[in-house]
Amino acid sequence: MRLMDTLRAHARGRAPVCSPDARLLQPGGGIDLERLRAAGHPVIVWTVNDLPTMQALLQRGVDGIISDRPDLLARAVRDFDANGDGTPGDLLDADGLIDPKRFDAQGHRGARNLRPENTLPAFEAALDLHMTTLELDTVLTADGVPVLSHDPDLSPAKCRHADGSPLPAPVPIATLTVAKLQATFVCDRLLADRPEQTNDRASSPEAVAFAARAGLPAPYTVPTLRQVFAFAADQADAAHEARDPLRARNAHRVRFNVELKRTSPKTDVTLAHGDAVAGVIQEAGLTWRADVQSFDLRAVRSLQERHPELRAVLLLEAPVE
Repeated sequence: MRLMDTLRAHARGRAPVCSPDARLLQPGGGIDLERLRAAGHPVIVWTVNDLPTMQALLQRGVDGIISDRPDLLARAVRDFDANGDGTPGDLLDADGLIDPKRFDAQGHRGARNLRPENTLPAFEAALDLHMTTLELDTVLTADGVPVLSHDPDLSPAKCRHADGSPLPAPVPIATLTVAKLQATFVCDRLLADRPEQTNDRASSPEAVAFAARAGLPAPYTVPTLRQVFAFAADQADAAHEARDPLRARNAHRVRFNVELKRTSPKTDVTLAHGDAVAGVIQEAGLTWRADVQSFDLRAVRSLQERHPELRAVLLLEAPVE
């Protein structure tokens, strides 16, 4: 509570968001949800992938949930009866979409349990499920371009060479230009512990079509942050609205929650990283639709100082048991 109060006092622009590991809201977890909300601090919890926990958190009044299973999160929000009158849908707008003013449903890394993470197909799945926010991770290439990755390295478990051959070892993204990264690697490998994942191109027609138009070698090419913004805008154009008005309307207003990833647990997020992400957000005209989050308190404070027009999010991790 004191930390969030300090961040709010430090902010020259918009009040920051508290984003704790959901385990911290359990008894003895250290986060007093009711006090935070009473003090006006938005609370968006991560990462919740089962319906009972989602339902319990909705009952407690969290402002948002980040989930690898946007399909389950969409169901939980749609079925929630906030006022107890026996009629669900209290967090939906008149069109039946999740109302972002009432609740923030975030697709973690797009739709991590449904598609390979931080890829255009993952964001397509999240948009199909009408998530209000696309949550994503960024690192910088050798030429300073923000690209999507949870890890500082391309992992052999998640990525391969574009010719289909496996990676013999992790490849540091910071050693690659964006051109080399996108020409050489594809991150479409499926994870054994996520059985619902699919990389079938037929399940991601929008990502396939956009990648072709954008000149990307494959829909599972590591995208830049700028390309993700362009993909979301593409999904809201007139042609998409004619085919699926609700999906296009949601894509038109969808928000982004952009994480600044550390290059290692012992290093801080650089000023250049925060500035590069802020620059892409501003260039895309998304200042009021994009949050920037980090576990690095100094990065959050730096963002508040250097880019007060952006809303900062402090991520809080549960202690390792």
